[in-house]
Amino acid sequence: MGRCDICASLTVEEIRSRVAVYHPNLRSLRDGAAAGCDMCQLCWESLRQGNKPEEINAVLAGNCPEGYGDGPVHDERVWLTGLLSDKFRGRGTPGAAGATKSDNSSHVDVECGNRYDTDLTVSPLALRGQLDVFADPGTPAASRFIERYFTASRNPHGYIEFARALLNVCRKNHPECRSDADTAPEMPTRIIDVGSSPGFARLVLPRDHGFCEPYLALSYCWGQGVKHATELNDGNLSTLLEYIDEDEAKLTATHRECFAVARQLGIRYIWIDSLCIIQGNAADWERESKRMAEVYGNAALTIIAARSADSRLGFAMNGFEPRVPPCPLPFGEKDEQGRDISGVYLCLHRKMGKGPLHGRGWCFQEGVLSQRQLIFENGMVCFSCQRSKRYENGDAEESDKPRTLLFQGLSTPNALSDASTGTVSEDIRTQMLSLWYKNFLWNYTVRQLTNPYDIFAAISGIAQLAQHSIKSRYLAGLWEDDMVRGLLWHTWFSFGAKRPSKPGVLINPAEAVEPKRPKDWDGNLTVRAPSWSWASIQGQVHERSTYRDEAVFRDPANYLIRPKSKLDTADGSTKPTWSAPGNPHCDADVLHMPVCELCFLGRPKRVRCLTWSQPKGFAGKWQVPPGRKRSLASQGYMALLEPAESEYPHLEELGLLPKKHLPTDPEATNDDVIASPALIFAEGFFDVVEDRSGITNYWFLPLLKEKWTGLLLHRDPSNGKFRRLGLAVVSRLELLPWITSGPEEEICLV
Repeated sequence: MGRCDICASLTVEEIRSRVAVYHPNLRSLRDGAAAGCDMCQLCWESLRQGNKPEEINAVLAGNCPEGYGDGPVHDERVWLTGLLSDKFRGRGTPGAAGATKSDNSSHVDVECGNRYDTDLTVSPLALRGQLDVFADPGTPAASRFIERYFTASRNPHGYIEFARALLNVCRKNHPECRSDADTAPEMPTRIIDVGSSPGFARLVLPRDHGFCEPYLALSYCWGQGVKHATELNDGNLSTLLEYIDEDEAKLTATHRECFAVARQLGIRYIWIDSLCIIQGNAADWERESKRMAEVYGNAALTIIAARSADSRLGFAMNGFEPRVPPCPLPFGEKDEQGRDISGVYLCLHRKMGKGPLHGRGWCFQEGVLSQRQLIFENGMVCFSCQRSKRYENGDAEESDKPRTLLFQGLSTPNALSDASTGTVSEDIRTQMLSLWYKNFLWNYTVRQLTNPYDIFAAISGIAQLAQHSIKSRYLAGLWEDDMVRGLLWHTWFSFGAKRPSKPGVLINPAEAVEPKRPKDWDGNLTVRAPSWSWASIQGQVHERSTYRDEAVFRDPANYLIRPKSKLDTADGSTKPTWSAPGNPHCDADVLHMPVCELCFLGRPKRVRCLTWSQPKGFAGKWQVPPGRKRSLASQGYMALLEPAESEYPHLEELGLLPKKHLPTDPEATNDDVIASPALIFAEGFFDVVEDRSGITNYWFLPLLKEKWTGLLLHRDPSNGKFRRLGLAVVSRLELLPWITSGPEEEICLV
């Protein structure tokens, strides 16, 4: 059937920037939807999508939903409010290209149910839904509305014009996005010339031909167990230099679609890993993997195939189909020339769902290094540059700035090396360290790697660029010049799975991923990093320092450990080094660092590790909600620490040993009852709970004053070397004289 009488006369102008009465009540809207009115169906579904069934049923019955109010709803009417941006948006260039950073997408609010008299007061309504607005490309409305809708059944290739328009605007109007990548970039070792049509693509060697041209790069998931039918290997290099595939039919779908996107955007060259790195050649893989900063950093545009978990399935087509299809809405006015303006469309609100690519380790680096990205997400397409992110549905937001900060070490070499600009250099270093801990490690360690040994390789490009700003040796994921803070990493599982919305606010972990030791392809435990490195575990890592803590970390007087040796530098001077002499080579461009031994001076204390409880008079400082702490304790992650019996003479010498609380059993072992409540001094947290099994030789190594945090360690009795088990936070400050005193000894941390 056609539209109901209410919807038949509905226009854009009738609801623009005003709260317009739509249906007399929710029952009327429901009945219109049941009768087949497409607009009623869309609005009804938007309310069902945004509200709980019991809330809708309450309003249908004329009552207030639970939590909204008591008694009947005073006003049952359904309202439409059109929040349309076309008249307020910069109109210098029509369509998507005219978008500015501050634009908001057009949408229509659907609301119903007010417990108050709307003629006397303004209050939130009981039910609310949202409809997005869009215009089809090529229609008169498309010159006024930037919002688009690209699916397999509607405007399937619309993303090309969307990308082309925004790419042109970015190149012309965004100085912060301009680079040699748009004119004469440094080219990768090998690159694909896609030609003008299928059948002409071939591999080329830019350095042999001496050309520098803009190119695309591809970031994608191969897929579980996928072996591409056409890929570069030692046996077919000469063939691919002539042609890749006669009709490209044998290419993996994602590769084939990337070829097509490049041609349609007018960019002749593309870089794809499996076609540009020699597969099965370890030397070529290592050489090219170290160049990811150049490969992705110099690309004019990176295609991010985020929505596809399998390269055989492609990425370009959005297979999403809503429960209710979009509905046309006439404009209700004429343009400046007196012509009728075609209508726009309303659709159910779309959210930017992140695709499976966001779970892959290598792809994190590829996105960070790229100056511009065309992202094929679940639900819609997004164009991102250094200024802003623009979504297919018209939403916009300011871009994150990690890439700008990351490349500043290359763009301001004088500021970093000139002693007269020490403040600038230190500020840049501080910014980069914060970015490393709070952004890069946080977002990288939550992701998965097909090959667990790639943990350093997959972030090497970022580390190499960060090193230009930090000016420090890179030891298995930690910066030597910031070693104390680096050692204090912890798993996010110990606090929660979701980041706080406000600083200092802790959120209970609803989706906590339990940290584990990495395993190889056969499921056997494997060592890919030293125990003190965040890379030694598989799980999200967090560094909890705040801006106020910066002064604590900057002042070496707060350190309770110090380097033992000195390292010769390139200028003939020496500087303290934390690594042991004769260590295997470690640096930002080293792709595998399973072994690296730290050697420094500190004051380790032998401790007993006890089952966690809440003894009287002890207030733990591990800052998590009480319920979360109890849960962690029940799983074996939390523990209480008290001095081992071997520490009693030192405690007695300091007058800190409570005589009346000495243990009755001198052979008391770990996890037995508390020897003396007055001696419990810290809470410990294990990185991986399995590490606790069978361990009896526990040690606490204090690292930092003010925060009074340190490492929970195990000491190997055969060689005296230490291995990290987790972190510990001191709570009983009365025992600080014991913690900070005693002779220094050499610590070998493996």
